[in-house]
Amino acid sequence: MKPTAATESRLSRERALRFGADRVCLWLLCAEAGCRRAKACRGDVRACTERIAAWLAAIEDETRARPDFAAMESGIETPAELRAYRAWRRALPARR
Repeated sequence: MKPTAATESRLSRERALRFGADRVCLWLLCAEAGCRRAKACRGDVRACTERIAAWLAAIEDETRARPDFAAMESGIETPAELRAYRAWRRALPARR
């Protein structure tokens, strides 16, 4: 059966979301062990990006306010957030 235009459009959007999620290493923040093991998005990428949309918006705001990561790190409040942030930062160079 040939996919419809709507199906192709949905799959295209999903591929773009998955690429973006993998590019910024969102798997590090994911609750799904399979995503963390694969070091890539393996779950429902639409649900995941909706959950982290506020986090990504906060990163964008911080990047505009403080263009370097050291300044951004200084604004993190809890030890758990700091650990997650540092793990995410370590993963970024490996994905380039």
